[in-house]
Amino acid sequence: MNRLELAPDGSTGTRGDAALYPWPTVPGRTAVLHTDIGWSMGELGPAEPAAKDLLRIVAAAYLADQTVSRPELAMRRDLHIIAHLEQPQAFTQDALDRFADLLHWLTGDNWRIDIVAAHPTAEQTHLDPSAEFFAGIDSVSLLSGGLDSLCGALLHLDNAATTLFLGHRDASTAVRRAQETIKTALTQRQPETTYLRYAFRPLTARRETTPRSRSLLFMAMAAVLASGHRATRILVPENGFTSINPPLEPSRGGPLTTRSTHPWTFYTLQQLLDTLPLRPLSITNPYATMTKGDLVAGALRPGSVDDLSLAAATMSCAKPNAGRLPGGNANLNCGLCIACLVRRGAFVGAQRSDQTAYLVNTLPESARGRLLHLRRHDIAARAYAIAAGFDEYRVIASGLWPPHTDFDAVLTICNRGLEELARVTI
Repeated sequence: MNRLELAPDGSTGTRGDAALYPWPTVPGRTAVLHTDIGWSMGELGPAEPAAKDLLRIVAAAYLADQTVSRPELAMRRDLHIIAHLEQPQAFTQDALDRFADLLHWLTGDNWRIDIVAAHPTAEQTHLDPSAEFFAGIDSVSLLSGGLDSLCGALLHLDNAATTLFLGHRDASTAVRRAQETIKTALTQRQPETTYLRYAFRPLTARRETTPRSRSLLFMAMAAVLASGHRATRILVPENGFTSINPPLEPSRGGPLTTRSTHPWTFYTLQQLLDTLPLRPLSITNPYATMTKGDLVAGALRPGSVDDLSLAAATMSCAKPNAGRLPGGNANLNCGLCIACLVRRGAFVGAQRSDQTAYLVNTLPESARGRLLHLRRHDIAARAYAIAAGFDEYRVIASGLWPPHTDFDAVLTICNRGLEELARVTI
């Protein structure tokens, strides 16, 4: 079993066989971790201890997910995390079991979670003198740099004065560029916009290319920010088709299909939040009943060149790793992975001009052929789904669902999303 222990800097580990990740007392770095958030998280406001401890557990899981290799044949890892907490008594064994189940749902791995009390000196709150308490805030809305989160921000911009937009300061140049472009554009359009971004990443080798726990880190960070500013809502903008992410072919079920914003993910995380000693806090996807095309049509003003240009600057690609091709550019959306194909279909469905510079359209012909080969499984999965349609039993059996789920609505949004996907020309 692979073990990782997350503790405040200066602490000693409780397990000699665990990889120890010290969290800096103030923003900065240790030998293994870089973060814009100090251990006591004063940068996010005077948050409740249980909210901060929630993030500490998720952060430990995120680090383990990123730094432990996945076996080539078994695929499933056995991961054991040990998190030092400020208020460990708030996390019952039932809550930890729910946490482990949620992580298994997201990553497909087996998880064990142990918690210990943090060293007393680490509990002293470090209040960042540059941090500002934003009064009158009722919502924290995630803003990643992708197309859906941009659309969510544009649709919520009239409420900018009572909303904090939150992003994870990514290591990717393309994502950072998208976030900077979005921040400038939103601030120009609505000066009351506040967009906060924080980095949190390991400095050790990354051994997992598809960290499925990243979204949970994002949501836990939002929970601390919401607690620190007395907000009552966390908004996670994502279209319903991508949230459900129905397997396009039989081989794509289970954790091979991303479940970052699946309805069961929200349901389980809400249950966890409800068990903790926190002020009431809800986490929802406001656009769960919309396709990506619906979202684009609602957010991008007809005839607005500025909106189209801003949308083109977002990063949706799930596989931005083809830049080594001759004439390639790793900072572009590839245009052929499933995420890019859904994006392209959304513009067609929304009747908006797609100004995005896709890698597939910028490569010389020989390199383009190579990219088509690299994305052959994505292209085949799309073709299979279009030809076969969605088997309702396979969609429903593809995952867990909250009680009282309207499966007719689930199948409707899946079929409408597939219609948009079918309108893309490859």
